[in-house]
Amino acid sequence: MNPAFFGTWKMKAGKSNFDPGPKPRSQTIKIERHGDAFTMTVDADNADGTHTHLTRTAALDGKEVKAEGSREPNAREAFARIDDRSFQRVLSVNGQVRGTLRVTLADDGKSLTTTAVGTNAEGTPVHNTVVFEKE
Repeated sequence: MNPAFFGTWKMKAGKSNFDPGPKPRSQTIKIERHGDAFTMTVDADNADGTHTHLTRTAALDGKEVKAEGSREPNAREAFARIDDRSFQRVLSVNGQVRGTLRVTLADDGKSLTTTAVGTNAEGTPVHNTVVFEKE
């Protein structure tokens, strides 16, 4: 993984789009090296006042693993490197792809964009584009 991914990233709400909404009040991603893999921690203050905290440790090897903490007991996820500035997570439930999350680092290394496409647990189409700036 490109070392420029490592660090703490804060959501820029005005540059981000959540379809369907609502947009979280704030969101922070922390990406750290973890041996040959990485750990990604996401903290969000949601629009409804609740807080979400997720941590994933993964390798960019494309291998499916159980999606820990998912509401879906049969959820699996696989992280894979796309190129030096992007990687992807594919989420599947019962063998069917439910969504993809692409994480792309800007050329200057100062911002990160996540693009999520798929369906949520209720079957509603999702297309979120979230821009983060490095702290």
